[in-house]
Amino acid sequence: MSARRGAGLAELLVTLVLSGVVMATATRSLVHHVRLQRDRAAQAQADEIAGDAVAILRAELGHADGNPRVLGDTAVELASVRVVAVACERSAVRLVLPASAGWWSPPRTGDSVAVMDTLTGREWRAAVAATGTQHATASCPSGGARLTLATQPPPSVPVLLLPVRVWRVVRYTAYRAGDGSWWLGERSCLPVCGSAQPVAGPLLAPAQGGWRLAMVPGPEGRPVALDVGVRTAVRGRAAGVFSRIAVASVP
Repeated sequence: MSARRGAGLAELLVTLVLSGVVMATATRSLVHHVRLQRDRAAQAQADEIAGDAVAILRAELGHADGNPRVLGDTAVELASVRVVAVACERSAVRLVLPASAGWWSPPRTGDSVAVMDTLTGREWRAAVAATGTQHATASCPSGGARLTLATQPPPSVPVLLLPVRVWRVVRYTAYRAGDGSWWLGERSCLPVCGSAQPVAGPLLAPAQGGWRLAMVPGPEGRPVALDVGVRTAVRGRAAGVFSRIAVASVP
């Protein structure tokens, strides 16, 4: 009996030791797997942030008027066209542009409109004081965007016959948030630049190459492309994108 008890105790000790080894191995494997998944998620997030920052600027430049301005090497200001369409309704200072025109982005207060003045041969321009949604009517069967202008068009501006151009002056810039992190922000700049609204980030500081811009001039000095460099890091995983974006020539 004593020998049998000794053997049973030894077997139990061996089982416990083996169980501990298996548990330690499984724990190390699980920790490694979790760390690997976190690294992959952080890398994917960093890649997405860098890609989004470039994609946003590429989309804006694709609708810009062809004369963006680089301010220093961390900000670019441009006039981005939202739509060119013929109004389907007009009343005093109010215009309705049809939804079928295909707005690139919804209109908002502070945007600008321009229509050709048949008397002077130049564009007549006005600021948008308010916006709204127009439901379908006989003259606007698809509905549309209702724009209240700051001033009334003169009689020499036939807004129901000529295309109305709506654009927005925006500035994309790197800025530092309250928690010390750096972001790519958008500022509407008409009539003055407002506070930056975050659109992509966090980024590395500009001194670390988080957001760098350089204009590429053509033979006549007109901007033909914009070099954009973006760098970010998420939980130790870094990502960077460099892209040369062509500047569109929107009328």
